[in-house]
Amino acid sequence: MTNQIKYDHNKDRQGLFDRDFLEQSYKNNLMLLNVTFQCEKNYPTEPPTNVVDQLYPLLLTEYTAGFPIEDIKKRMEQIVYYCKQCLDIHRQYGQKEDIMFIWGPEEWAGEEQPNIIGLCLLFERMDWLETIKDSLNPYNDDEMYYDPSFRALINMALPTKFDPSAKFAKGGHNFRKPLLQAIMAESKEESLKYLNAYLSGWYEGNRKIGNLLIDTHLNQDPEYGGYIGYWSFESAAVAYLKDLDDTSLRQYLYYPKDMVDWAREQKLKHE
Repeated sequence: MTNQIKYDHNKDRQGLFDRDFLEQSYKNNLMLLNVTFQCEKNYPTEPPTNVVDQLYPLLLTEYTAGFPIEDIKKRMEQIVYYCKQCLDIHRQYGQKEDIMFIWGPEEWAGEEQPNIIGLCLLFERMDWLETIKDSLNPYNDDEMYYDPSFRALINMALPTKFDPSAKFAKGGHNFRKPLLQAIMAESKEESLKYLNAYLSGWYEGNRKIGNLLIDTHLNQDPEYGGYIGYWSFESAAVAYLKDLDDTSLRQYLYYPKDMVDWAREQKLKHE
């Protein structure tokens, strides 16, 4: 991985980055990550949640800016490694009452959680998914809040206890109901219909639940950070795993179509 980035509008997967913002904010974020790495070495009994918190936006930034998918896969591997470190250290040194949020409290149910699950599925790394599943719920507590669509998404590859009739959390989180319906649908036609419905409401749905990334492309200030890209990797994962004709989904700016193409190419290579 480079510690510099030179903006190329032709590679920008959404075409929304400001050149100066991207180049400076990327440099700043890598500098901050290096400082965090050093701090973590000084506190070996503390779960490195700050590292994961900084690696995830870097992954999105790099994907949005046009990095090759093989580079994104390496960044994802790094994220999973530190998630496992968090879990291992927490299990060894933590107490039951010590709450560790790697991906934020479950009631937030932000865009990070479905995206990180979706990436595991697109890369077809079930070992990664096992770690991510544990990192979403480090206590393995079935009573703990979980978005039912996230559980259904995981269940597409790993047996996971979930109730497809469970209610979504208040505050607008039910915008993900079409995602759940797309996963549960028995026919490809139905799945495609529900995925279109989900993606058509994805941006405003994230606004309603308070996703702070929404509209950050409108004010890109390197000093304050912000825009890293808007992506729904969970939608791509469903389209890939259900082998859907995703032509109609490609109209949405935040549908990562080349990730689906890449996953399909890898599958053909190994058949």
